[in-house]
Amino acid sequence: MTKISDISYGIDAKQKIDLYLQDFSAPLVFYVHGGGWWQGDKEKDLKVFQALFQAGFSVASTNYRLADEKHLYPTQLDDTRSALTFLINSDYQFNKKNISLFGASSGANISVSLSIETGFPTVSWSGQFDFKGFLATHTAIAGRKAADNPDPDKGSKMASYYKWILERLFNGDLSKVDQATLQHQITPATGSILLVNSAAELAPIEEVYKMQSAYIENGLEVSTLIFPGDRHALAYADDALPVTIDFLKKH
Repeated sequence: MTKISDISYGIDAKQKIDLYLQDFSAPLVFYVHGGGWWQGDKEKDLKVFQALFQAGFSVASTNYRLADEKHLYPTQLDDTRSALTFLINSDYQFNKKNISLFGASSGANISVSLSIETGFPTVSWSGQFDFKGFLATHTAIAGRKAADNPDPDKGSKMASYYKWILERLFNGDLSKVDQATLQHQITPATGSILLVNSAAELAPIEEVYKMQSAYIENGLEVSTLIFPGDRHALAYADDALPVTIDFLKKH
């Protein structure tokens, strides 16, 4: 394995990519980390990269400017798009005719957005998609960071944290919410998808079913894997990786 760290695709310190390259022109999995848009790093999901590499893929993992008052949505999507475009136009050796996208949690919203734009197949682990619908149906819930919320009810605590994430991401500018609400943006040109989720986790299961319906309505291939319980994204990695790798190998 050849690892190339901190490749710059922009001028900001966060605009960096790590590449894990096979010694042949392998298919590339372009990975987008999660963290609620406000935290996370391109190196934190190394276990996933190792599994993908062992399965014969080259892997790219990108950082992007995290959400704060200066970097509201769609900064994170714009950065990730720039990173993908940079790699496609670069001289790095991978199969540029065989690129797949893969995102976890908030990273899945970004990877699916790019799949809508590019037609590349994508894997979503615990993606959050229906921001407009969530905000419309949770007006009475106060957004609170999970670590600051003493609520003993796990479900309401997760909903409160989800709302806090969205309030931070958009800073009250609801004109951007439609752009990040994805089920209505699916077209016949969107890439196929594997949707993975738990039944009672941070990413609402209803949003998975809305996305599934949108793909079916557009005649697209969609596979869905739902685990029992409340494990979120990387928490079910051991169980999800075999199905994920199988999906990626077929596309």
